[in-house]
Amino acid sequence: MKLIVLGSGTCVPSLTRNAPGYYMLEEGFEVLVDCGGGTLLQLERAGRSYKDIDAVFITHKHPDHFTDLMPLIQALLATPGFKRKKELSVIGPADFIEYYNEAIASVMGEHINFPINLIEVKDKVDYGPFRVTAARTVHSGESLAYRFNCRDISVVFTGDADYEQGIVMLSQGADLLVTDCSFPDSMKVRGHLSAKECGLVASNAGVKKLLLSHIYAVGLPEEDRIVESKKEFDGEVVLAEDLMEFDL
Repeated sequence: MKLIVLGSGTCVPSLTRNAPGYYMLEEGFEVLVDCGGGTLLQLERAGRSYKDIDAVFITHKHPDHFTDLMPLIQALLATPGFKRKKELSVIGPADFIEYYNEAIASVMGEHINFPINLIEVKDKVDYGPFRVTAARTVHSGESLAYRFNCRDISVVFTGDADYEQGIVMLSQGADLLVTDCSFPDSMKVRGHLSAKECGLVASNAGVKKLLLSHIYAVGLPEEDRIVESKKEFDGEVVLAEDLMEFDL
């Protein structure tokens, strides 16, 4: 399984960290987990093509996590010399699927000439080689975290989340845990994990590797978050960077 960090940032514009987005490839299936603004350009920079995306998993209905979904659909429709034939699956919580039908489909619907499969996630969904389990997070609305299992590999994306047992249970024994690490401990905000809490989730869940992402620039050394996470977790901790790649 290949994972590429397309965006390790947040809703706040940054020249170094794009809005949230992750690319995964397994057995020829190419999926996005979140699709914030700039995701299409990041795919190009990573040497991947928006034309090949099979599915987009959305964690929750905040713009920085889905803004490039409509541009993705428009690009698939309007690229000269390209005709999309295969289905695009859009997968997410109920409130996002409702939003898609009300807002995105109302703009793009009559022009779409390839199948779009809307899948509401409640707890589990199978997609291609991925067996995906979802858990509600403490953040907003119906925000979800996802666990992707394939063969003997597991990757968990917390999405935006606060510390609670549901995230710990979802992450049990994961090979890679990708966390919302919005702020250092001194700037803890409800609805987001602090660096120390990221380490606490990783430790209590017994994960193999912790990837700190969703980084707000706060005027403090970003590397401090690694130090704070390691106070709770003695495994490998990595600070996410855009276009960072992992082979799992």
